[in-house]
Amino acid sequence: MKALFLLLLLAGLSTAAQAQLKDRYAERPGTTEPSAAQVERLTRTMSEQLQLNEAQIIQLRAVNKIKLARVEEIQWQYYDSPLERNAKLAELESQYETECSRILTPSQLSMFHDDRQRDAVPPQPTNPTDGGLG
Repeated sequence: MKALFLLLLLAGLSTAAQAQLKDRYAERPGTTEPSAAQVERLTRTMSEQLQLNEAQIIQLRAVNKIKLARVEEIQWQYYDSPLERNAKLAELESQYETECSRILTPSQLSMFHDDRQRDAVPPQPTNPTDGGLG
């Protein structure tokens, strides 16, 4: 009788645990994986700009997949807290650059940083009255 009671108790607990695991992503639509097209597009762009070899392309594809998945997760998880979201995204970007520095050669890494800085700096208006009150 004790064995039967213990068996039923364990079955009930495992069912509750399974339900909690399934509920973890119930609010999120779709999957937690980024689309293959996004990963391929990012990897192809980097490959063309940095002239990567096959081994680097394979390694970067895996790193890009992880990065895109984490970006989506962070944006979903911290959608109501922009400060936390930006801090988490900055931390993720730092980790991404560390991973890229392990894969890329020094000259490729320099081009990578140049491209990132160019993308981060907004273009300056050519006309002094553009974007202002003038």
